[in-house]
Amino acid sequence: MDIITLARELGAAIQQDELYIDYKIKEQNVECDMELQKTIEDFNSKKSEINIEISKDNADSKKIDELNSSIGELYKKITQNPKMEEYNEAKQKFDDRLQKVSLIINSASAGQDPYSVDISEDTSCTGSCQTCHGCS
Repeated sequence: MDIITLARELGAAIQQDELYIDYKIKEQNVECDMELQKTIEDFNSKKSEINIEISKDNADSKKIDELNSSIGELYKKITQNPKMEEYNEAKQKFDDRLQKVSLIINSASAGQDPYSVDISEDTSCTGSCQTCHGCS
């Protein structure tokens, strides 16, 4: 069996993984929540507004402060939405799973025995290359 066929089988297996399925369900829940989508749209609109205002030669600091305040409130409303919280948690779990898969593949391609790669520890990025297991 060639490596491309195995990669396709791995891709199909990933899509059958319970963490992937849960992540996609939670993603769909976020996308179908029209109130949440409106809040996200408002948030993005305010971010665009503030970027435009900041780039002006005669930027209105009062308007910037008001936009910053509004952006903060919208961000809080988005991140504290139960569906968004569930989505973020599911996405993090799935991302962690993918990092472990990537660690095994990267380690094997560097000559390590793929069956002896330790995936029990936290493989998330710390920002320090000294603690790095390899990026996905």
